[in-house]
Amino acid sequence: MKIQTTIVFEKLLKSDDLGKRIVVAQGGSRSGKTFNILIYWIQKLLQEKGKTLSIVRKTLPSLKNSVLKDLIQVLEMFGMYDPTKLHKQEGFYELGDNIINWMSVDEPQKIRGSKRDYLYCNEANELKIEDWNQLIFRTTDKVVCDLNPSELSSWVYDLEERDDCYYFKTSWRDNPFVDKNIIKELESLKDKDENLYRIYNLGEKGIATELVFNKYNTIERLPDGIKLLGRGMDFGFNSPTALVEVYKDEDTLYFNELLYVRGMTIPDIISRLETMGIDRTDTIWCDSASPQNIEELRRNKWNAKPVNKKSILHGIDLIRRHHIFITEQSKNIQFEFGSYKFKTDKDGNLLDVPEDDFNHCVDSIRYVLESELNKRTGKITIV
Repeated sequence: MKIQTTIVFEKLLKSDDLGKRIVVAQGGSRSGKTFNILIYWIQKLLQEKGKTLSIVRKTLPSLKNSVLKDLIQVLEMFGMYDPTKLHKQEGFYELGDNIINWMSVDEPQKIRGSKRDYLYCNEANELKIEDWNQLIFRTTDKVVCDLNPSELSSWVYDLEERDDCYYFKTSWRDNPFVDKNIIKELESLKDKDENLYRIYNLGEKGIATELVFNKYNTIERLPDGIKLLGRGMDFGFNSPTALVEVYKDEDTLYFNELLYVRGMTIPDIISRLETMGIDRTDTIWCDSASPQNIEELRRNKWNAKPVNKKSILHGIDLIRRHHIFITEQSKNIQFEFGSYKFKTDKDGNLLDVPEDDFNHCVDSIRYVLESELNKRTGKITIV
């Protein structure tokens, strides 16, 4: 049987030769981490009996939509997949005399109660150090973790200092099977965001910078022919009420400021909307934390909708994956992009949490992207 593998598989075999208990595979997108780690585990289990491998990720839906699908594909490659051995509800697969089970850390009773021979932590940097401790304390043999180095700091990085850890890094350049269109997309990050380029293209940790957005351009006017993706509104009174138009052309976003005013009531907002020439049927994505304001706009025949908000970092990531152009007249958007920073701890170290300031236009933009991009194209995260 011949199965194509990459350097990730070779590194895992080398870790066995070196007698390393823990392996950390840090890599960029499409470096072949997950697939080759699963190949490693399957070939290992096929040579053993009575072993248990646990595959763990932060949430069960993300596990089922990623690593579990890859597991079935790898089993098919080995000619070992048998649907009657797959117990979806119970969460395990019978591989000969061995068991492969899967669980998420949002099921604490499972990670605290189960024991295993082998452990695979997929996207390990999503887990908390407490989750890791509970898992490794109940694992008697080999442990493999993989991650995209998207956090500035993580307990996973500290594993490199352990004597029993084999830590290696890969990128798409180590995977000869990557589609050329994916390569083109990953390479384009260099002109969009330096940190994303380091993380997803090179497989390296991002550089600590205070500013959330480190690259954008200004443009005199919006180009002809681009399509409006949507409008987003962030309500305020003592803080500004912001309304921003978001346009999209392939991998480029254009932002245009329509409103940025303090002390506005809903009648004031309605009055301003009526003078802007906006079609009342056009959607305005609004902060879902203000249902009363949204309802009042709707009763006045404006198509205001609450956004199904995800994490702030998710929205920021959606922005940073594009080329950014801001119209010259949008002075407050430019000001926020030049002022929006990450928090620091008492020692001055940057945290993966933005300051809750200079973000009214940014939030308005997030509302549009989180609603319209996911709705039109599905999940666009690079993994």
